[in-house]
Amino acid sequence: MWTVPWPAAGSLLSGIGTLLLLWYLREHRGKPGANWFLLALVAQALWCFAYGIGLFVFDPALRWVFEVLTWIGIVWTGVPFLAFGLEYTGRGSLVRSPWFGLLVLVPALTTGLVVTNPLHELVWSGFRIDPVFGAATVAYEPNAWAFFAIMIGAVFAASGTMLLFDTVVSYGPLYRREALAVGLSTLPPGVALLVWLFELGPVPQLNLSAVLFLPHVVLDAYAFVGGSMFTYSPSVRRTADQSAVEDLENPFLVVDPDERIVDCNPAGEALFDVAEPAVLGEPLESATGLTIDDGGTTVRTHADRGDRRELAVSTSPLRDESERVVGHSLLLQDITDQRRREQRLEILNRVLRHNLRNDLTAVRGYVGIVADRTDDDELGDMLETARNTVNGVIETSEKARNFERAIETTGHSPPSLSVRDALESIATDLEAEREGRVEIDVPEDLAVRANEDLFVLAFANLIENGIDHSDAADPLVRVEFDGIGPDRTAVLTVSDDGPGIPDHELAVLERGEETSLEHGSGLGLWIVSWAITALGGELTFETDEDGTTVAVRVPGATEGQSAEAADRSEAVVSDDRFA
Repeated sequence: MWTVPWPAAGSLLSGIGTLLLLWYLREHRGKPGANWFLLALVAQALWCFAYGIGLFVFDPALRWVFEVLTWIGIVWTGVPFLAFGLEYTGRGSLVRSPWFGLLVLVPALTTGLVVTNPLHELVWSGFRIDPVFGAATVAYEPNAWAFFAIMIGAVFAASGTMLLFDTVVSYGPLYRREALAVGLSTLPPGVALLVWLFELGPVPQLNLSAVLFLPHVVLDAYAFVGGSMFTYSPSVRRTADQSAVEDLENPFLVVDPDERIVDCNPAGEALFDVAEPAVLGEPLESATGLTIDDGGTTVRTHADRGDRRELAVSTSPLRDESERVVGHSLLLQDITDQRRREQRLEILNRVLRHNLRNDLTAVRGYVGIVADRTDDDELGDMLETARNTVNGVIETSEKARNFERAIETTGHSPPSLSVRDALESIATDLEAEREGRVEIDVPEDLAVRANEDLFVLAFANLIENGIDHSDAADPLVRVEFDGIGPDRTAVLTVSDDGPGIPDHELAVLERGEETSLEHGSGLGLWIVSWAITALGGELTFETDEDGTTVAVRVPGATEGQSAEAADRSEAVVSDDRFA
């Protein structure tokens, strides 16, 4: 009865599994590393089938042919696997370099030497059939080139494996299990090949590497069939990481613990007028002229142009796996123009806020004196109009100053604010200054974590404008609580009986900028929008001839919600138009 030797059966099963994997992965051709991995599987299939079939052949001449084919499969497996590892992990440029072409010479030259081995015996000598376990195994003495070729192939395979392990460490769970499986799959046949080469086993003529491709195929099938190894290639992330630095418009430097430059992106080269190869390893200050002050900015002067540039620097420590600081990254931003613009605005703001306000206050006083002393009714009306106009300008200036003061008090962790107390204080002040009534219907225990100055400024403008622009004989503005949203957002309503906000003013606010043809009538609407936005809230508007409906949500509610209020998700703030 004819039986199949188990080494032959295992080798052929490995070859069949490799072919099935090849068939499955054919649809991934063209993806990063896929073509090279398919080529490695072709060499692997040749290795397994040639060795497995050869174990049935006892004719020395024909057996020699299958041994040659086995060697061709062996020597051509390592290089494609290394290329797969490089390209799959985002290092494909190395595969296309001349240096990689030199690596290909090793298996190419070995193929030629194996085919012509009877002429020179540089690969092996003393070829003979030495059966074991009923299989036509062969024995021979490997020569120097055999050791060289197989060890180089092992280095190629190990290098590809290390690249995959680097992916496991560097790129997170998205690629971890699949890359780990493929990396581990090379170990069983690789170890078996080295055991055979150095004759370490009890049966030195038996090469079990083809048999041990069975676990190799199983692990590869897990990675490529059960997983999504070619679906989510780490080359995308690695390329993105490199491009994020290389294509960054801002200068980016990396320095070691001794502040020597170890990386510099093109924007940094352009800023400092240096080439990366020349600046690498050089001290940061001497190579770039940078000095870092206590304020977190750097100042440098271009000697050739004589202009002083000011840079904002963001420094981040770089840590290794042991959390040891191994260097720092420096992201620079040229803020020279920004600082100059801020300086100009500061000067203009001071002039407008102080000088202009003081001058207008004087003008208002003189206009009032003249208006009181004239007996001409027409001239008196004109002077009164002028005084009201000056009052409006001064009031607008005060609003701007109040908003500036409020925004400067914004903190990271604002205290809890009693909404009812704040609104009642606003109502009391406005009722004393203006002809109108304000009704507050807010729970006493309602509170929000918000900057009090911004909160008061926003609702003071809402209520003030509701009173000022109402056309009713007795203006009434009502402030009500309308529930807590699911995201802990307090919802309030302010309603009035005015004519509504003009559409063009709402359009200006939604667009976020004013134009020469379309702009708002004052700062009131802008201040409300800026303040609510600074609080992290939202505003939406609905307006008609009976008034304006503005949805206002203020986040950070800490108490005061009832069962009924918690079910409500929207609030309505109705107001008239804004000064």
